[in-house]
Amino acid sequence: MKMHPVEIAKELKQFQFFRSFPEDLLLQVATLVEVVQFPQGSCILQENEENKCLYFLRQGQAEVVLAGEVVMLLQNTGEVMGEMSVVTGKPASTTIRVLKEAHCFKINTDHFSFVPAKEKDHFLHLLYRIYSNILADRLVKTNEKARLFEIANRELHEAQVALHNTGEKHVLLVESDKKQLALAKVALGSTGVKLDTSPEVGQANGMLVGSEYDALVADETGLAFLRHAYDTAYPGKLVMMMTKDVSKNLSTIKSMEFVDHMITRDPTDRHFTIRTILTTLTKVLSNDLFGLEKYLTWGVEVQNRVVRSSRDREALREEMCDYFQKLGVRRTILDRVNTVSEELLMNAIYDAPTDSQGRAIYNHLPRTSEVLLDSHLQSSMHYASDGVFLAISVVDPFGALTKNVILRYLESNYKGEANLNEKEGKGGAGRGLHQIVENADLTIFNVKKGVRTEVICLFYVEGGKREPNPSFHYFFS
Repeated sequence: MKMHPVEIAKELKQFQFFRSFPEDLLLQVATLVEVVQFPQGSCILQENEENKCLYFLRQGQAEVVLAGEVVMLLQNTGEVMGEMSVVTGKPASTTIRVLKEAHCFKINTDHFSFVPAKEKDHFLHLLYRIYSNILADRLVKTNEKARLFEIANRELHEAQVALHNTGEKHVLLVESDKKQLALAKVALGSTGVKLDTSPEVGQANGMLVGSEYDALVADETGLAFLRHAYDTAYPGKLVMMMTKDVSKNLSTIKSMEFVDHMITRDPTDRHFTIRTILTTLTKVLSNDLFGLEKYLTWGVEVQNRVVRSSRDREALREEMCDYFQKLGVRRTILDRVNTVSEELLMNAIYDAPTDSQGRAIYNHLPRTSEVLLDSHLQSSMHYASDGVFLAISVVDPFGALTKNVILRYLESNYKGEANLNEKEGKGGAGRGLHQIVENADLTIFNVKKGVRTEVICLFYVEGGKREPNPSFHYFFS
């Protein structure tokens, strides 16, 4: 798409990189700009390739990849790319891969030689001052990443210790991806858990004969293995690992409803994959499913509150948001946290309570009706943050939530069947469940039938990160 230099200059002025440029100089720069688009999956820069161009993100999303690992997400308007190779004159040190179609401004720095001689010194002075600011900002972010790396290492060590404390266990993993298989071996390497692996279903089925595994874990390609174990009444606990695309995975997950433990993972996020494996196996092998602290750094202070009535909702949410605001959590994150907590509390008050026969007590009521809960019907609310994740949870004493309800309600909302609740004579639990999963970065459902239900929601609080594919895990016993 062709743009007039005046239009380009007006847009450039909004970018942090160009805010100190006078308008006449900015207009000259605009004449050097090329408007470009990159489709999803393409690369703006390639590691180790020469680069003389600056790119400015106008729209879309991209990830920075170093040696095969994703190190940064780019999604803010005006983000600059390629400046390091331009400044140093060396090949690009990272690959920038497009996640969602990217619209960019491109400037070939060779064209800077066309700036009029009388303004060239001023132009170069501005340019290098900006480069200095960018490099200083990069250094600050690098220091922050180093801090988060130390936190991550500590978390992984704590998770490994927790798994080690479950005692000597034997796990069989069916995993077709060699890289993910290597991550699993790294995760379990010093935990005391004996790990056997298989890349395909037939071999794995044979490995069950004469063996006593405490848990059987399989990725999407190994689901037939889990079905075989279920059909033969194998005593080990079953765990399936899915990719993070809730709307596309629901039909597959529904077909595997006999599996009590389901998790999702992002193959490109090495740290979180390892942490997920450790946390999952600790929960499953120890028969201890509950507690949001399992997803946070050890020793974090958890706030605990009792949910006594429908009138408590607003005060509980305000107190929670004030707490997180004092910790420095940004307003944009708190808005999502507030939405999710309202849905969790509504569910705890109107949908969760059941009588001695397991029949719902209040879910036929309008959500404006006042409800005062007797002590044996009261739920609890918990929240904390370790600086990387913010976590909130609501726990009810009923354990009435089922896999079928979770999957049907989510499928209904993703398909646009918004009247499912009305058909069943219910309130808003279906839409609420959808709101929870879509607003949190990760949602975990923990259920002990007839005893307790816990819904945990995690939100990234560092670096402006937002999970592009919100997902959920569930654990039933």
